[in-house]
Order: sequence, then structure tokens, then C-alpha cells
Amino acid sequence: MLTTLFRAALLYIFVIIIIRCIGKSGLSTSDPFQIVMTLMIAELATIPMESGDVPVVNGIAAVSMVAFLYAVSAFLSDRSEKFKVFLNGKPAILIDNGNINYDELKKSNITITDLAEMIRLNNSASLSDVLYAYLETNGEFSILLKPEKAPVTREDMGISKPFRNMPCILISNGTFYRENLKKTNITDKQIYKVIKQKSLGKLSDILLCFCDEDRQLYFYIIDGASKIPPVIVQGDSL
Repeated sequence: MLTTLFRAALLYIFVIIIIRCIGKSGLSTSDPFQIVMTLMIAELATIPMESGDVPVVNGIAAVSMVAFLYAVSAFLSDRSEKFKVFLNGKPAILIDNGNINYDELKKSNITITDLAEMIRLNNSASLSDVLYAYLETNGEFSILLKPEKAPVTREDMGISKPFRNMPCILISNGTFYRENLKKTNITDKQIYKVIKQKSLGKLSDILLCFCDEDRQLYFYIIDGASKIPPVIVQGDSL
């Protein structure tokens, strides 16, 4: 029993390290090779956990080889467009300049009904509204509407858009998120000042402090209530 737990913990830590080395892109399923890599790593790590007859080192070696092949393929894909196309394929143009591409529909095993459904899922009411429609290499569907059917933007109307901050968490369960404080140009001293002025208690009493795109701060206090109303403070006034 203890041996099984030890093997599982060891392989778990090793897989986490491998995934961290691969990077966040390895966690996505944006191309066939990433899907295969994810499935193989999961399977190869599971075998030594389930079977005591399989040495842990075999599982580590197999997972390492898959990670190495992924790194090599990513390197080659970055430097060779032909290799990238060979590995991932090319997007299929299902609607080309407003015309349905029947050959691509057949190759992609997509019916007209499927095409119409995909267009509706992309917030378009009709096939006639679409200028281009693509089936991407990861299986997702994207469309480009005809100019007269596209939504009106601020740029079209000549309206400037003011800069907005990226919403982020400044405090979670009484702990500061220092990187987010730097991004918003808000210091911990300013936060402590607000906590004191608003009588919000101690830092450990703050369940959440959230800064929205308009630099408004929302303080949620731990008070034992099931519903916690926020205390709102304008960040620019700090």
C-alpha cells in the first residue's frame, strides 16, 4: 500500500515538472500532436501506478521521451512551415468569399446542416451573412462576416475608447497579490489606509479585494454571513 502511494506521488511530481518544462501551450489542445502528447503522458504515467511489476523508472523514461519528442516537433514546426502543415494540417475554408466550398465540406465530413449550426453558434443568423468560414486545425470554427453585416465598432463611428485597466485581484483571503498591486499602481499602504478608514477590520478579515477596469476597488469582508455585500472605493481617489 505504502509502495503504491509512494510511486503515485513520485510520478505525479515528475509529470508536474514535465508539464511545467513544456509550458502552458502543452496543456492546450490546439493541434493533434498536443492532444496525442497529453493522452500519452497520462497513460504512460498511469501504468506504473497501477502495476507494481512495471518499474517507476520505465514510466519516467517513457514520459520523458514523449516530452522530448514534443519539444523537437515544436522546434521544427517553428522553423519549417511544411513540417507544421504536415503535423497539424491546414485550416479548411468552408465558405470562400460568400460561396460554399463543397469539396472542403466533404473532406471535413461536414454537412450543410452542420455548417448552418456552426454559423449560428458564432452569433450569425444566416449563411448569406458570412464572407469566409474556416474549420481551424484544432477543430474550432471561425467566421468573417460580410462588411454590411458586421457589427458597428467605435472606430467605424469615430468614437475614441478610453484606456481601461485589466481587472485583477489585489487581496485574496488576507494575502496581497504583489504583482497585481504593481500593475494597478496601488500600494499596500493605500490598501491599509482604506481598510482603516472604512473600518474593515484587519487584513486577515478581507476575503477579496478586486480592482475592476475602471479602477474601482471592491472589498468583500469575512463576517460569517452567507451573502457578502462589497465595500466599493474609487481607486483613483487613494
